[in-house]
Amino acid sequence: MFPTTRSSAIADLLSGDPERQARSVGVIAEAYWQPSRRYMQLRWRANETEAADLVQSFFENVVRRGLLATYQPARARFRTFLRTCLDHHAVDSHRRRSAQRRGGGSADVELSDAPDQAAVDPDQLFEAEWLRHIMQLAIARLDERLIAAGKSTHAALFRAFHVGDQPPTYADAAATHGCSVTDVTNWLHGARKEFRKVALELLRELTIDDDDFAAEAMAVFGIDVKR
Repeated sequence: MFPTTRSSAIADLLSGDPERQARSVGVIAEAYWQPSRRYMQLRWRANETEAADLVQSFFENVVRRGLLATYQPARARFRTFLRTCLDHHAVDSHRRRSAQRRGGGSADVELSDAPDQAAVDPDQLFEAEWLRHIMQLAIARLDERLIAAGKSTHAALFRAFHVGDQPPTYADAAATHGCSVTDVTNWLHGARKEFRKVALELLRELTIDDDDFAAEAMAVFGIDVKR
């Protein structure tokens, strides 16, 4: 469903080329669908089904109206723009459903009359959910790349040391995988280098130019790509 090309989805989105724009929506949806659903649950107090319906209708609206192509990079980061669009969609949807209810219609998606003002700042909330998802995507891509290269143990070691709640000792990892501690050290080092590469490739897809990429790499992963 989602292309694996490493070109910038945001640049494609603003290109005016229908084919490139269609590709970009798929990449953006992969990166933002789950964080958007979670955001709708936390910010707008929608249940899981309601939140999924809202996000689905939002992206359908994006495709139909070309909404995301109105993004202006000079005014805000793309994530801030997308989150604002989500908020507008939630409000509009709630108003339509409320009007239908008053007119005797049924409300398929029921939201609170007001968002949860006691929650953290909306932008911070969306940012945290997006970052969590981006890390998950990067780890999934790392798994695919390492396994395809015949390095399934490398992938397993990376998950053991960086995804689990309690990382093993190097000796325990060596015993589990039937290798030496030196192997664990070297393979884990290689997996970490590959993760950095995969994560930066993913981030490159979601930024518009070199400056945006460099700023996001530092903000999201603490990596100075200009060094």
